[in-house]
Amino acid sequence: MIMLVVVMAIVLLLVAKQWKAVAPTVMQLDDGTPMVVPETHGEDGAGQALQRGELPGLNQMRQATDEHAQQVQETMAEVD
Repeated sequence: MIMLVVVMAIVLLLVAKQWKAVAPTVMQLDDGTPMVVPETHGEDGAGQALQRGELPGLNQMRQATDEHAQQVQETMAEVD
């Protein structure tokens, strides 16, 4: 039991040390500028949705996937 407490204390100290090392970098990232989503592939609103904390629902993701699959099939049909 004492060994478990010692191990937990060591782990907590290491986590706290790592947290202090990473915290300044994280603070620099949150400067209020809009989030940039590179190569959106037509999803222009993705960065704004992420900034607002509004991730797409499963139905929206399914619809987008279906639309993309349809585009791929149309392109493949044109190639053949």
